[in-house]
Amino acid sequence: MSLIDIARKILPAGTVASIARARKRAKRARIERLPPLSEKDFTDIITDELGLVSGDTVYVGSSIDQLNLDFPFYRILSLIQNVIGAKGTVLFPNYPNRSPLSSYQYLVQGNVFDVRRTPSYTGLLTEFARRRRGALRSLHPTKSVCAIGRYAEELTNTHQQSPYPYDTCSPYYKLVEYNAKIIGIGVWTEYLSFVYTIDDALKSNPPVKTYHPQIFAAQCINYKGEKEIVETYAHNMKKIVHDGPQYMKENIPPEVCCDLTIKGMKFFRADAAKLFDKMLKLAKEGITLYPRSLYSKEFLKTLES
Repeated sequence: MSLIDIARKILPAGTVASIARARKRAKRARIERLPPLSEKDFTDIITDELGLVSGDTVYVGSSIDQLNLDFPFYRILSLIQNVIGAKGTVLFPNYPNRSPLSSYQYLVQGNVFDVRRTPSYTGLLTEFARRRRGALRSLHPTKSVCAIGRYAEELTNTHQQSPYPYDTCSPYYKLVEYNAKIIGIGVWTEYLSFVYTIDDALKSNPPVKTYHPQIFAAQCINYKGEKEIVETYAHNMKKIVHDGPQYMKENIPPEVCCDLTIKGMKFFRADAAKLFDKMLKLAKEGITLYPRSLYSKEFLKTLES
């Protein structure tokens, strides 16, 4: 549990918000002292360090605030597309709930998700990508993903068919089927939402019951402008407690997933299929991102038998 999580438990909300803003300012001040990245620097990083090549399917996690760029942030999308080419596909998370509002709270409020118009609050770059001509967005009320490129439709078109937002119907799992790469720019693997595919793969008896028990029937508006009900579970944030970078360092070979610091800034790279296979095998053995104290009794019994 982070210091800010502990603070939320013992301090007034206004004080916590003030601390969070101060931490954000300090982080940004540190980043601004670093030598800025040129477009060539950035391209070299995504090819030489993150391993992107022509034809890749790539899912991008990002925090523009944690990058010091000497070019407009929106150029990042074009730079990635220049590398992966016309046969490549790029994906971004497009969550509609603005932090600190959780997905659960967003659903409880009864918000209507419009796949064409609801903004993405997972960063400036993700909202820019959503607005690009040709971008397709999955019809999911809280865990939507947008995709641009060759396989955009195939990756996004079944997300609404399961109440489990990270199972085989989701773009997240399909990263495995399409041999995708996952990269982080300005972030490490604490923001790697792909890890929840393991929870949904083991949904009959997961190590940690990460969802609230309620299934929400969320109102959505599809690309035809028609109302559509999408059923979904929502994460219980009290159960989503983990240290992604530490888990990766201790359990995952660097050629499968690796956090990187390049020119003082955070990045990561991962092979979706290899990471899924390795994490699933470890989870069945009782080794997960989550602390043992959160494991369900039912799962612990399977380990003992």
